[in-house]
Amino acid sequence: MQIKGSMFHWLNEYYTVCGRFRRTAAGRPYVKCNDCGVRVVEARCNKTVDEWLETRDCSLHDLLIYHAPVGPELFFSPLLYMQVTKFKCGGMSMGISWAHVIGDVYSASECLNAWGQYVSGLRSNGHFKLTKSPSGPGRPKIHSVDTKEPVSLKRVDPVGDLWVTANSCKMETFSFHLSASQVSQFHSKNWGHGIGKIPVFESLCAVMWQCIAKARDGLEPRAVTLCKKDPGNPRDGVLSNSQIISSVMADFSVVDTDLKRLASLLVDQAMKENTQIEEVVEKDNGVFDYIVYGSNLTFVDLEETNFYGLELNGHKPEAVHYSIQGVRDEGAVLVLPWPKDSGTDGNIGRIVVVTLSENEVVKLKLELKKNGLMLEDDTGIPE
Repeated sequence: MQIKGSMFHWLNEYYTVCGRFRRTAAGRPYVKCNDCGVRVVEARCNKTVDEWLETRDCSLHDLLIYHAPVGPELFFSPLLYMQVTKFKCGGMSMGISWAHVIGDVYSASECLNAWGQYVSGLRSNGHFKLTKSPSGPGRPKIHSVDTKEPVSLKRVDPVGDLWVTANSCKMETFSFHLSASQVSQFHSKNWGHGIGKIPVFESLCAVMWQCIAKARDGLEPRAVTLCKKDPGNPRDGVLSNSQIISSVMADFSVVDTDLKRLASLLVDQAMKENTQIEEVVEKDNGVFDYIVYGSNLTFVDLEETNFYGLELNGHKPEAVHYSIQGVRDEGAVLVLPWPKDSGTDGNIGRIVVVTLSENEVVKLKLELKKNGLMLEDDTGIPE
């Protein structure tokens, strides 16, 4: 399989991922498309793919990804790392570490899927497409004086040229699987005849929100952030950070309310904040640092992400895992599709990836077990 050879044509189309960061005289970072390339790493594993998947330990997935933050030498730091790991059975994994600033997860997924088409010979000599900036340099932008500050965005201390933010506590990531039958049972148990009115994502978020609130012993999160796919993006060959970012505020106790009220709040009261976020970031010419994931408890809907669209030599992925680095103290919950498990009612399985303060994880797992979302084997907690 011609991995590197196919990349030349692929990166003709997605040329921005080969660039490096520079700063303007005013200090604003930008991507210089200088064709510095992506970093490719090769690794080997003495297990089979099946043995690896049986471990059910998402922390091991970090071994399949070569990750390094952007900086401190911006002119040198790659925006994309790719690690090819070969297993003893002949299978392989493809791990990518993607700088979010060049595109959201939906763009990253479509970009990787396009590479598979070049490997398979379905595409060749990628077309050069100019990625247009939202507003060119030197063009002043008018800001509304009465625009509300976005709830989902928090300004952080300057990070300089090393793009890493510090947490006040150690964060831990774990994941659990929900089969298609579990999803159907969970949905019908909680919503009954209202099953068609509450989407699965908001249903899971409502339960996770309440469970996390209980795990925090009175410090329940009243504000949460939702991140969803923009139906109009990504466009073919164009990378963007166009996901819809919304905030939801609860003016009642999250612990004591019923789940239907929480789920309805997530569906009906989500306030889109993309415009306010853009205005806040742009008004200071983009030189200050902000963060979204974990500034409030953040729920990320990845159900419509085409994670399983990559095809190499006629083979599609057996499993896909995804996580976000740099989540702040309030934590994040990601809901991924698990299309390998599909039910007769049209439901598919889900993978839920949770990043929280490590001192909240054990309590949360107990709450999830009470709600039937985690089995004994998943929690790692004895009776």
